[in-house]
Amino acid sequence: MKIKEVCRSTGLTEKAVRYYVENGLCSPQEYESRDRTYLNFSEQNVSELKDVAVMRKLGFSTEDIRLMKEDGGRIGGVMSGYIRSLSEELEAKTRIYSSLSAVDYGRISSLEELMPTLSGALKPDPASPDFSKFENEPFDDGADAGFTRRSHKEMLLKVGEIFITYSALIGTLAAMTTLPGIFLLGAAMLISRKFRADYLAMYQVLTGVGFLANFIAFVRSAAVLGGKSGLEALLWSGAPDFSGMSCRLYLIIAVAELASLVILTFGRSIREKF
Repeated sequence: MKIKEVCRSTGLTEKAVRYYVENGLCSPQEYESRDRTYLNFSEQNVSELKDVAVMRKLGFSTEDIRLMKEDGGRIGGVMSGYIRSLSEELEAKTRIYSSLSAVDYGRISSLEELMPTLSGALKPDPASPDFSKFENEPFDDGADAGFTRRSHKEMLLKVGEIFITYSALIGTLAAMTTLPGIFLLGAAMLISRKFRADYLAMYQVLTGVGFLANFIAFVRSAAVLGGKSGLEALLWSGAPDFSGMSCRLYLIIAVAELASLVILTFGRSIREKF
């Protein structure tokens, strides 16, 4: 099972899955393909990750989980410490609740007036809960699937993935409006059969052929329109060519396909998405 399927099955982010693998909480099989290393997750691996997600929601650190996983004899000690920590947190939060619930907030009209109340609720707290064991935990480990905070990088990767997918789709449809494009796409389909499950190679072939087909269509339509309005038609004309599409549209699609091909070839992070 690929990592994207694992994320869908467990509700964890790809970042969280890789973090847990790196910390020994899950050990999927590694294999090489086309000079790249992939992770192959078994059903047992998926079950382990689901267990990790449950324990992380309960507040166990990755170190606690690793200790219990590696040595069943440590479970008693870890659980004793966990329950003691829960008790301390409960006492602290109960004390804070009692302090804050006794205040009439209708008389407070600004944050400056509220802060002494909040600060006072923390002062009598000799049994403060110990959160130090979580200081080295990743901020976004995806344990709470409903409230996952995605990093800026993850959002950019998602945008890149959507851009590549849709540019490949639109480029393919546009290429099918010309006879050379149909022949090129047919050849691409035959070549893609070799790669089967290698989606990266398949997308590279499709985007490469899509760029070539749409660039050829652009050149042909520009040649048709060039005699009518010269240089303006070559780059900016919105007039339709023999296929009913504009010269400018073919150029835009060709540029998008070329950008996708460059990203798929040299973008290390986006390559892992495929």
